[in-house]
Amino acid sequence: MTTPSTAAASELVRRLDAAIDAQDDGTRCQQVRAALEWGAERADEILSEDLARPCDEHYARRLLHEDPDGRYCAVLMVWGAGQSTPLHDHGGSWCVECVYRGRIRVDSYDRTANRCSSTGVWDFDKRETIHAGIGESGALIPPFEYHVIANDEADTAVTLHVYGGTMSECTKFEPVDGGGFRAVTCELGYTD
Repeated sequence: MTTPSTAAASELVRRLDAAIDAQDDGTRCQQVRAALEWGAERADEILSEDLARPCDEHYARRLLHEDPDGRYCAVLMVWGAGQSTPLHDHGGSWCVECVYRGRIRVDSYDRTANRCSSTGVWDFDKRETIHAGIGESGALIPPFEYHVIANDEADTAVTLHVYGGTMSECTKFEPVDGGGFRAVTCELGYTD
């Protein structure tokens, strides 16, 4: 568990704690969205310079808070210009994401078919593309959980992601010659 360093961050955690108590994922995600949008209005009070610092090699992933009971974790992601994720899922967990600085692009996908069960090659159809700015949020509830996040802008972007549990791994989908994507388990860590 981490300890928020400002009054605004502590209040955000209090609001997230209350939101998590909802009885179903849809309601829970709506309440988490409201908490994150509240936080986006106070992003300058929540984000220290160190938390919002980009990493040259890849997007940065920094833990803001982990619930001591394991119900959720809040992770900041810092996106330098041109940085993105691969196509990925959230390991079967719900997730709510909100932009705290800059703008991002989110490409959502539906997994359509397994081309060959022995090779694990899957097909995906692009569902939609959303461009989101400060205070805009979205939720992913399995089975709708496949997407790519990218910063197409010249300025750094910061997003806050809340996952339904500790997010220590996910599945990324790597393009395969001849089409389709192969699933690869990806362990997730945090950036210094």
